[in-house]
Parts: sequence; structure tokens; C-alpha cells
Amino acid sequence: MRILNIMLAQVRGGVETMSLRYHEALKASGVAVLSMGHPDGVLGEALPSTEFRPVHALFNHDPFAAARIAAAARAFRPDLVLTHGNRATGICLLPFVGTTKRTVQVIHNFRHKGQSGRVRAAICVSASVAASVRRKHPGLDVYELPNFGPLGVRAVKSAPLDTVTLGTLGRLHVNKGIDVMLRALAILRERGLDARLRIGGDGPLRAELEALTRELGLAAAVDFVGWVADAADFLHGLDLFVLPSRVEPLGLVVAESMAAGAPIVATGIDGPKEILQDGALGTLCAPDDPAALAAAVAAAAADWPSSLNKARAAQAYAQAHFSLEAGCARLTATLDAIMAGG
Repeated sequence: MRILNIMLAQVRGGVETMSLRYHEALKASGVAVLSMGHPDGVLGEALPSTEFRPVHALFNHDPFAAARIAAAARAFRPDLVLTHGNRATGICLLPFVGTTKRTVQVIHNFRHKGQSGRVRAAICVSASVAASVRRKHPGLDVYELPNFGPLGVRAVKSAPLDTVTLGTLGRLHVNKGIDVMLRALAILRERGLDARLRIGGDGPLRAELEALTRELGLAAAVDFVGWVADAADFLHGLDLFVLPSRVEPLGLVVAESMAAGAPIVATGIDGPKEILQDGALGTLCAPDDPAALAAAVAAAAADWPSSLNKARAAQAYAQAHFSLEAGCARLTATLDAIMAGG
């Protein structure tokens, strides 16, 4: 099998990282894979020139980017073209590119467009994303394939002796709810919990969130650590990983935290609820509600034996379902099914 794998965004985020994980999984499975993307994006930085072709799309349906993708497809002759993101999908559906019947869109979130109904098939990262695609495109072949990655397994945390180190990791975007976490931290400290917060990641809201931290009087209790190169080490250094997202179609960082041995508190929305098995593997709370989040963190910290037992079960579950090995097997089986389906 030959696969052309395309992600055109330059930013560093979960979707962009998963396009690289797809390349790695395909290569590990013995599939011939060529990736295309922004020269300064995740794929361009990580892959050798023999496995990567740069393409810079300035706007949707950029004809110069489309011509470059068309030329690469003619030379590489892929059986399927995997597109990550609406821009890559739109370009590959242009008639002169010649890849419409081979285009499979990997749909990472709920922002899929009408063009998704014209692809050969869709691969969705969670049951909730798959359901939204099926509602919009009832005739489309839809496959569910949770995100995966090279999980860094660490020993499950022990209960903290004094200060509780909370942490979150992700792009500093409104959907991630970091502002909710900051307000929850203020509530916790007002109620006497000795807690600090480490925020890993960067993004457009960093300055605004730093200002909110000062406004809440939390400057001495919050660390903005920026881009995190080793997620497992960062996550293992936390007593509780907190995911305060407002929107989260899956949330691979939850699985990474499970593998790293950190107990988890997360909003009970689509992806986290699915990964944490409706709260069996972590503590869930209502989204966009600082008081509810503070209560969930306080409950997890008040019963460390229960939190650590959940963390042990969560670690085993993550290794079985979200590791790179598990992803390799599921991805190749999914692509085989798509090919067999015509």
C-alpha cells in the first residue's frame, strides 16, 4: 500500500502532531508513505527529505499548492491520500489534482465542512466526531480510530506530602478552558488547599491568561512553562493532571497523562468522557464551571487512594488502546477496510 499523508498547517497543536503520528505508524507497519506540509510545520521539522515534500498553501484552494500536490501524487502514485484539516481536503478534491476518489479525510474535530461528504471515506478520532459526520453525511463511509502516540509510561504517582502540583498541557486557546482552571485554582486556594498550577503549551491567549493570573492574585502559584518537548516527564511531575477544556473531540493528552501515571480530573465532555470511561478512570466535572472544577480537584485530592487506584487502571487502559503499537494495528486495519470497500 502507498499513502500520501497531508497536513498544511504551520502551527504546533494536537491535529498537526497526529499527522506526524500517522506517518510514523504507517512507516512502522511497512507502508510506503510520503507526507506533505508546511516547510516549517511539524512534518517538515520531523521528517527526512526522502519522506517529506514541502508545500505552502497561502489560502483555501491555493492553485500553486494544488499544482504541487498534484505533481507529487502523479509521481508517488498513492493508493490513498490522507488529509488532515479542511484546507488539505479541499485542495485534494479539486478536479485537476486528480485525487478525489482516493482522498480519505481524517476528521479530528467538529469543524468539518460540507466538502467532507465528497471524500472516499472519513476517519474520525472519536465516537462523538463520527456521529456528527454521519448526521451531516449519512451516505459516507465513516470509520472510528482514536488518536494514538508513543506513550511515555512512568510509575503511577504517590500521594503528595504537602503542596499539590496541578498541571495542564495544550494549546493556549479558548477551547482549552485555561481561564476556567485559573479561576478554579483561586477558589481552591481561598478554601485552604495548598496548590500550584503548571501550564504547559503556548498559543494566542498566553498574554491574556498571564494577565488573568495577575488579576486573580495567583502570580506566585502559577508557572507558564511554554512548549513542552517531553510530555511524559512534564505530566509525571504533576500530582493531578487537569483538563478544563470547553471543547475536546478526543484529547490525546489525557491518554498521555494516563500512561505517565498522573491521576486525572477532566471536564465530562465528548473525548475525555470517552477516554476516561465515563469517570471510571478519572474524575469528571461539568465544563466551563470554575466551581465545579474546583470541587472535582478537591474531591480527587481528598481521597488519594481512590485517585491512585483509578490512575493504575487508566495506565493499563491507555497502553492497550492509545499506544503507537495499538494505533499501527488499527490504522492499517482501517485502511485495508477502506481499500476493500472500493
